Amino acid sequence: MAGLCGLSLFAATTFADPGSRNTRLEAQRETSSSAGTAVKQPMPVLPNTAATAKDTESQATPQKPAPMDAEVPFLPGEIKTIVIDPGHGGTNAGAIGVAKIYEKTLTLQVAMIVADRLRAKMPDVNIVLTRQRDDALSLTERIQIANQLNADLFVSLHFNSSMNPEAIGYESFWAGDYWIADMEKNGEIIDDETRNARTITAKLGERMAKCFNHAMHRRFDVLDRGVKPGDYTVLTRAKVPSVVLELAFLSHAQEGLAVISQSVRSKLADAVVDAVVKYGNVEYIP
Repeated sequence: MAGLCGLSLFAATTFADPGSRNTRLEAQRETSSSAGTAVKQPMPVLPNTAATAKDTESQATPQKPAPMDAEVPFLPGEIKTIVIDPGHGGTNAGAIGVAKIYEKTLTLQVAMIVADRLRAKMPDVNIVLTRQRDDALSLTERIQIANQLNADLFVSLHFNSSMNPEAIGYESFWAGDYWIADMEKNGEIIDDETRNARTITAKLGERMAKCFNHAMHRRFDVLDRGVKPGDYTVLTRAKVPSVVLELAFLSHAQEGLAVISQSVRSKLADAVVDAVVKYGNVEYIP
């Protein structure tokens, strides 16, 4: 999407199971040639009331993310390469919101900021973008870039959309155990070595997802929609720690307009950068 404007933050769709969001994200599959001190953004459209039964409604109270499980022993090693993936591109525009800006434009704008700031904060780390222009890449091509580089982290940036105009919030996805079904479907053998390696990379993806949700919570008073397993190609075929981050809801009346603000894009990028830095700090437990 192109441009942003003030942020009421994110309207994420409620998906009974992660596969439902797969419809939009997977539409790209083979069809496209294809930290500083955080200051919270005021949220004028969200009254401080108890959440209703429908947690997608705008009046839902922002929820503090669950603390990261301190007992999980999966911690990253030295970070040498990070791949940032601006979702969609080319003929695959992604969502279009109330501001009439395409998701593909916004993801690229935020990704470029993230890449620049990571290079400044982590000068010894190779920061790679899957695309730097309005190019079409398939989901398989995107994750292959990370796999071939043996990246230490793959971060796919997206903006959300919903048929429910009140849907709001941010959310993140990691592989869970969906990679097992994907490998079995492709006739691949899952031996003990593969299972151990993929389990570790998946759990590291979960760590990054939690770091992101905590970084967002520190910056925006808006509904945290949680950290969830996701059946997405860029996760299930990843041999490296991978996440899909849904930054905001373009279909929400306030949020969809807010994202055309440069200051809001900057805050979103800051949250991603903060999450990456905290992810790499093995002493950090959000």
